[in-house]
Formats: sequence, C-alpha cells, structure tokens
Amino acid sequence: MQFTPQQLTGGPRFHHRTRLGNWSEDLELDEIRLKDYLKKKETGSLIVTAKQQQLEASLAQVELSPSPEGFLQFGHRVMFLSHQSKGFLSANAYDPVQKSQDAWILTTGPNGYPCVRNVFELERADYHDGFDDECVHYGQNVRCKIHPFSKIETPAYLHSELVTALAAAKFSRHQEVTVLAAPTGETLWQVLYPDTQARFEMEGEPVPAGSPVVLRHVQTGSFLASDEIPYNNLFGMEFEVHCFAYYSLNKTQNLVGEKRGDITGDHNLRKHGLPNIWTVVTATHGLGGESTGEPIPEANQ
Repeated sequence: MQFTPQQLTGGPRFHHRTRLGNWSEDLELDEIRLKDYLKKKETGSLIVTAKQQQLEASLAQVELSPSPEGFLQFGHRVMFLSHQSKGFLSANAYDPVQKSQDAWILTTGPNGYPCVRNVFELERADYHDGFDDECVHYGQNVRCKIHPFSKIETPAYLHSELVTALAAAKFSRHQEVTVLAAPTGETLWQVLYPDTQARFEMEGEPVPAGSPVVLRHVQTGSFLASDEIPYNNLFGMEFEVHCFAYYSLNKTQNLVGEKRGDITGDHNLRKHGLPNIWTVVTATHGLGGESTGEPIPEANQ
C-alpha cells in the first residue's frame, strides 16, 4: 500500500469519500477491517466475547451443602471467608502456575454467591485417623477439593509448599497457595480452633459450621492467610492468598507460665491475626445463615 507524504508524517487522514490521497486503499482497508471484525464476532474470538465466556464458565452457580446438625461433615460443599480481606477463597482457572502437576492461583474475592470457583468440598484424607463419624474434627487431616470447571479439567486440591526461589507468593513473597490437580502430601490441612489458649482443650472436638477457624498446612506448619494485598485479574481487584503465621507481637510471658507449671513449651500463647482467621460458610450457617455464636478471637498485630 502507498501512503501520501501527509500520512507518512502523521498528518490528518482524509475519508475515502474525499477522493484525495490514497482513497482507494483506505476504502479497501476499511472493508478488510469490517470483514475481520465480522469473522471474529461470528467465531466468538473477539476479546470482549472471550472474556464474557470465561466469566460465564467461572461464575456458574453451585449449591452449598446444608449443615442441619450444626457441624461440618466430609462431603460438605463450603466457602471460606477471610476475616481480613472480607473476601471468599476463589480459584482462577486462567492464572496457571508451573508445578509438578497442573496448578492455578488462589485469591480472595468479594463475590459472595456460591459458584464453581469459590465452593470447595471437604474430603477425608485418611479413613483410619481414629475418628468413627463423618464430622470434621479439630486437628484432623482434611483436603479441600474444588470441582472441575473451565480450564481446570480434573478435581484440584488446596495446596502449598515451602518458599523457594521459584515458588513464592507473587507480591508478599510468603508461602504460595494454589489448587493442585493431584492429592499429594502437600494438599493436607488441619482445621484448628482459632484461640491458641483453648486449642489444646478443643483438639478432637467436632468443628461447628459457620464458626471462625484457622487452617494449618500439615507439611510446612504454616497457616492459610489472606491480607489486603491487591491482586488484579480477570474478575477485577481481588486479594492475594498465601501461607504465613500472623501471630501477635505482644509479650506472652511463656517462661513465667512454665516456671509456675501452668503451661508447657507445647502451648503457643501468641494469638492469631485476622489474616489467619477464616469462617467456613455452609448453606445454613455462616454468611446469611445461623451463627454458632462463637466470638472471633481478638488479635494484636
């Protein structure tokens, strides 16, 4: 295509109807652009159409499991609400991570409607763990499974691993948290009582639905957390999810308590910060449902 000296220097471009300059080439170029647009619209390859299809695939509605007995049970489909970011734990099928298996990034988002990207199923990790019923107990190993949707073609499990040069959270550089397409040893978690001073006494008790909890990663000993660290993606501005122990910084007088015989070195008296506190939401307990009435433990950060 030939261009006029005015066009080559960035000057104003006449409409092809003016019949000045390269009006014939300009007319042909407009027709080519129109045909290209109509073809992309017909095949659904327009950027706006592709984004709409991705959103529709990721926001398909899913029903939460009811908890009429008031306790969490294996097989329940639940949501995890962060007390710090006020967002729900969500998977992004369009943000993959390089791992030994297929993996995708997790964030916390403001969408409170249960959908395929923010509903997890509680799965029992070991059927010989010493508990006879189907209730989830404090300190019991569990897996949190998300069902296939969009580009996640197989069930994926809540996963974390130690910080390395190639594996760390994008912004905070803490322990990275993803969903992994294989139930490995790095996908084991424990639901713990949020108050560290009463945690020992609550060990082995059933977990009430809709109550605040702490999720501990079994292999690394760190805790699932979400802070108000912006993470922009397809769904807008969400917040980063990682593993880190947000303990309070005040003095707990551990040595004094050990000297008196009140506690032992096994007791962790530092309180968890809000980034480590989560509410497990079911259809009947938690957000918009009944409350267990348990207070959220205060934390000094």
